[in-house]
Formats: sequence, C-alpha cells, structure tokens
Amino acid sequence: MPAQLPVCPQCDARLTPSADGEGLWCQFCGTRRDDAEAQQALAAYRARAPHEKHYQPPVRDFEMDDARRRALSLAWDCIQEGDLKTARFVLQTAVSQHASFADAWYLLSLTTGDRGEKLIYLRCALEAQPYHEYAWRDKGVLEGVIPDGPAPAQPDTSDPVVARAQTPSCPLCGGALAFDVNAGDLVCHHCGFQPGDRPAMDYRTGYERLENALLQRRFGFSREWQIGERVLVCPNCHAQHTLSGSTLSAQCWFCDSAHVLVRDVVGSFEEPDALLPFQIDRSAAAWAVHERMLPELRTRVVRGEIQGVYVPLWAFEAVVAINPASGVMSFEPVPVGVYTGRDVLVSGSRQPKEAILYELMPYDLSALVPYDRRYLARWPAQLYQIDVVQASITARAYLKYAARQHVLGYPVPEVELARSDTHGYNPPDTPLWRASRVEIDGLNYRLLLLPVWLVTLYLDDGTRRPAVVNGQTGEALISASFIRPESIIAGPQRATRQDMLPIPGRLRSQNR
Repeated sequence: MPAQLPVCPQCDARLTPSADGEGLWCQFCGTRRDDAEAQQALAAYRARAPHEKHYQPPVRDFEMDDARRRALSLAWDCIQEGDLKTARFVLQTAVSQHASFADAWYLLSLTTGDRGEKLIYLRCALEAQPYHEYAWRDKGVLEGVIPDGPAPAQPDTSDPVVARAQTPSCPLCGGALAFDVNAGDLVCHHCGFQPGDRPAMDYRTGYERLENALLQRRFGFSREWQIGERVLVCPNCHAQHTLSGSTLSAQCWFCDSAHVLVRDVVGSFEEPDALLPFQIDRSAAAWAVHERMLPELRTRVVRGEIQGVYVPLWAFEAVVAINPASGVMSFEPVPVGVYTGRDVLVSGSRQPKEAILYELMPYDLSALVPYDRRYLARWPAQLYQIDVVQASITARAYLKYAARQHVLGYPVPEVELARSDTHGYNPPDTPLWRASRVEIDGLNYRLLLLPVWLVTLYLDDGTRRPAVVNGQTGEALISASFIRPESIIAGPQRATRQDMLPIPGRLRSQNR
C-alpha cells in the first residue's frame, strides 16, 4: 500500500500536495497544512518507488503536460487508497478543462459502483481515444462480452480434439428425423411424423457487433483455434470417429445415424445464427447441370455423383457515410450521402472457391430460418475456416464500394458476395475521390449456412469435371477442372463488379 496523505481536519477529505509544492491543502474546503507532520507526510509520499508513484496509461502520450500527469497520479493514488471522493473531484476538474482527456474519463469509471455511470465514463474515454485498452476491456466486461478475469490458456490442438454431437430423432418412434426438400420441413423417415415446430424468423435479425469479436480476440477469449481433427463417439453405437476440422455434421459409418456437432472441449467454434433450407432436390439439381452442359460435353459424361452441403458465409451490415474532402480543388462533384448496407456476404470456407460462389448469387435470404441442428441431419455442413475478423476486411472494402455506387446513382444488389480481391473495389482514381472520407459506422455480423449441391461429372476419357448448383434457385455452373475450378466453361458468367465513372447527367440532377 502506498504512503497515504492525511485527511482534512475540517471535512475529512484526503489532503493533496499544494500547487506551490509547500505543504498540503484540501481541494474541497481550502484548508492548508504546512506543519512538521504535514511536511513529513509529503516527503514520504514523494519518496515512494517510481512504479508506485504514477498511473501508467495504455499508450504513452508525449504531449501530455505536467498538470495532467499530476492529476492522473493523484487520482490514481486516491483510488488505490479508497478515497474515491477526492479522486472524483480531481478527475472532474481535469475533464472540465480537457474534455478529450481519455485517461481521466477512464479513471472516473473506477470511482463509482453504478453500472450506468461507469458505462458513461468508459464511452467518453473511448470517444476521446477509440482504442483505449483499459476502457475497452472494462466496457466489454460490463456488457458481458468477455468475462472478468484472465484469459484461458490456449489449448493444445496438435492432437485430435474431443467433440460432442447430437443425433436428431423422432419424438414418436425414435427414428431418424431430417429435413425433406419436397416436404419443405423436418420429417421422420420411419413413421412420417412432421414436428411442425419450425420457428418464424425476421430474416434481418441475428446480427452481433463486430466490436465484440475484436474485443474477444484482443483479450484472448475468441474462438479461433485451428483444429486439425475432432474425435467423436457415436451416442448410438459408441463407435469412435475422427472428423476433419472443417466438418460440422456427419453420419456414423457403422450405424448410419446422423450427428451434428454441438461443441468441442476447447470451444473452438460458434454455431451459425441462421440457415437457408434446400429448396432444390437431388433430381432437380442433376437436371439443372444436364441443362447447363453443352451438347458435346453431354455426350461424353459417363456418370455423375452429387452431394448437397451447407456452406458457411458471414453476413455483414453497416451504415456508410460519404463526406467530400475539404481543401481539394476539383471540377468533379462528389455527392454526399449515407448508405445502409445489409446482407453483404463473405465466404467463410475455402471450398467451394469464392469465384464459384460469386457466380451462384443471389440467394433469397427472406427464406432464412433460425439455426436448428435438426436441419443438418443427413445433410453435410462445413465449419467456417475464415474467421469473422478476417472476413470483415473484405466486407469493409465492399461496403465502401457499394456506398460509392449508391450515391452515384448505380444499382446495388440487395444480396451480394464480396470478393476478397478487393482491388476491384478501389475508388475512382481522381484527386477528389481519393481524398474523400468514406466512413463505416457500426459494423455487425452473423453466420449463415447456405445450400449448395456439389456435382462430379465423370467423362469417357477418365477425367472429371466439377459442377455446382445453388440449392435454392437451381442456378448451375460447370468448371473446367478440379485444379482450376474458377475457370467456368458453362454458367451465368457474371461480370466482376468494379467502380464505374460518374454519369454526368445523373450527378448534375442529384446535386441540384
């Protein structure tokens, strides 16, 4: 415990060193003490070890003057000694003189036990210094984003990780319960029972703040372990299976029961927020590929294999504001505007390739349903391999591009897959556009599972051709080979989007 200064004999507040350095004084009632006892207490206070003497900000501010440093040091000492009244007085005086004094706002949050008041002070600190580490962490603890305490040790994932799964079953007969495309609902394959408890969902909901994911990553509470394999014991026949790190659902090789991962012992993944059920069945998907094939390819196909799979995609939403640059001379007008971007999709897996998913767009997300493990019984599903922080970089580039397109009067798709080759989203190469501010506020995210049919075509010369079908719309495409799947030989061939030059007439009409 650091040496404590005596309290005021008049009001019982903690005395502080006087501004002239001679003796002690009370900031509340003005009482001064310069007697021998006060001088001795002041000397002991100043003789403390350096590490006990000062508050250490998360970032060293070389422009901070001595008065503010002394205020922080004094307030910190008072907080350590339990004298919150004096600390609050010192800090409130400091922020009244320097409204952007982030460290003072942060220390003010330590002088109160009221949760609402703490949050106000922490938000003021983050407004003054957006990446103030102490304020960021304390705010995350108060909001329940991260636990209060040290982060857990990183798990050892060099060996297979034990996982737990559920086996969806019929409540009447115990048979296999799975989603049936033709029925459009969950159906028991043994007795035909349909639970009919499919919950309704506002397809715009389920988003979380990206700030929370960044906070969890920064302080060691994120779920981003790269798992090579997971070990799963079948609850039906007790056989042990080893699953790849990218598998979310599978079937037992011995008893054919379906399993959907719930969690593993290291908590390495989070469950999706919503999924889009298959609306195209196996036969319709095969026919869509058949229709897409050119006649010469159709005659060479010997046989085909087809598998439906749910692919993970991150969906983002944000508000984007465009503000023109100041002090840049140009005859080119840049319109001011605000764009609300919703349902910007970013691939969460490495297969199918991003170029393939781009050609399969769009999906109608109004048909989303809340995530229910039962939908994945008998339907393989992938776990995300690209985490939300990585995906957000791609989403930010696309959102800025979409905002520019919007204010220039060009149409922007309601649902679009953002490409990671973000050079296509660069602003127009003009001085005014390069200097203009395009700012994203409140980036939110959610994790979706979208349906895709994966097809392998076996040709008469022994080679194979991959094909992919949108599991909702039936849009099909065929690639040249598995080595070059992005080389599409039959499909919609959508043009890659990039910024276009302004339309002069459209801009003039907007700026009137």
